[in-house]
Amino acid sequence: MEIKDLVEQLNTNSTEIKNAQDKMQKEIKANGEASVETKAAIAKFEQANTELKELFGKMDDKLKALEVKSNTPKFGIDGQEFKSIGQLFVESDVFSEIKTNNRGSNNPFTLEKKDITSLAASAGALIRPDRDSRVFQNPNRPIRIRDLIPTVPTASNAVEFMRENVYTNNAGPQGTVTGLGGGEFVAKNKSEITYSLVTKPVRTIAHWMAASRQVLSDAPMLQSLIDNRLSYGLDLESDDQLLLGDGTGQNLDGILVDAAINNAGELPSGTAAADVPAAMIDHIRKAIRIEQTNEYYNMTGLLLNPTDWEILETAKATDGHYLMVSMPTGRAAESVWRIPVVVTNAMPADTFLIGDFNMGAVIYDREDVSVRVSESHSDYFVKNGVAILAEERYLLAIPLPKAFCKGLFTVAA
Repeated sequence: MEIKDLVEQLNTNSTEIKNAQDKMQKEIKANGEASVETKAAIAKFEQANTELKELFGKMDDKLKALEVKSNTPKFGIDGQEFKSIGQLFVESDVFSEIKTNNRGSNNPFTLEKKDITSLAASAGALIRPDRDSRVFQNPNRPIRIRDLIPTVPTASNAVEFMRENVYTNNAGPQGTVTGLGGGEFVAKNKSEITYSLVTKPVRTIAHWMAASRQVLSDAPMLQSLIDNRLSYGLDLESDDQLLLGDGTGQNLDGILVDAAINNAGELPSGTAAADVPAAMIDHIRKAIRIEQTNEYYNMTGLLLNPTDWEILETAKATDGHYLMVSMPTGRAAESVWRIPVVVTNAMPADTFLIGDFNMGAVIYDREDVSVRVSESHSDYFVKNGVAILAEERYLLAIPLPKAFCKGLFTVAA
């Protein structure tokens, strides 16, 4: 017999005993004694009640035996004692009322939710932790370098372009004789210009990661997260390659590594530590002058590391006032000497780069970022694994290296 059936029978029997006892009281009041039928009914119900109690006791003994056999702890969460259903009943107010009055009760015996614990012997397997649908990840670094450089599509695996080497301007008047017609039939000046043909191969930038096929099918958001992380990783590498690629192996030729760009050098020798922030501001102005000397007047960006930008923004004069601004407010455009500032961790500390990115460099894009998923890698097919690959193909050309000027914030020896 199930515990639920025992509880229902006990509740029914208790109600019948109470009704019979009420009937007996009415008969005694009316006739001076109860009828034989009523006494027999009460005796029958009380006997049944006694048998039900014995069944509860036997079931309680079985539960305790199972508890010992399975090594179920007697105390659950926060030291709360774990009790069997039979023990809960004999300790209940319903049973106490029956025992005290020696008569049934109309109050049913029920199990409360708090009596069902998270122990293995109770309903532990039914309790599931809440799941936050969000996936928390570190913030993405803004991709800034590629946004500065124009992009041109290409259908080839290499690109050729002409880079100007030397331009000698000999433009001048025709002839040296004064007077009307003095310059006729006189040879004109010849200017000289030399070029070099530069060929740059398209490079493939790629990476991949492994994942379970079940995870991807059960959690589409996870697949999207992986896709975004893979694409973001390519963007980070793009910033590094465009600035610092050394041209060896399959690396790009980065702007900072190009030997043909202008170089403002280091801070003047002997600059005291307290004077470095002000010297940095002057050093940037020197680079602007170098660019203007080379006829580049429309500089579109000044690249700085966050550490160097902090030094510049917080630079103070001897009286304590800020050298660059009184106090930055709002989201005003960041600039130094009217040149827009791009703050990025892609720039090494103690280094800056200034230039006309629109004119000086071009990205030739062979293939945009793509993400692919395949089981055809190693033994992934039989292991329900997948390889997720992201890649892109492009190259960086610097046809006008003098459009850029780099410099260091270290003090010259």
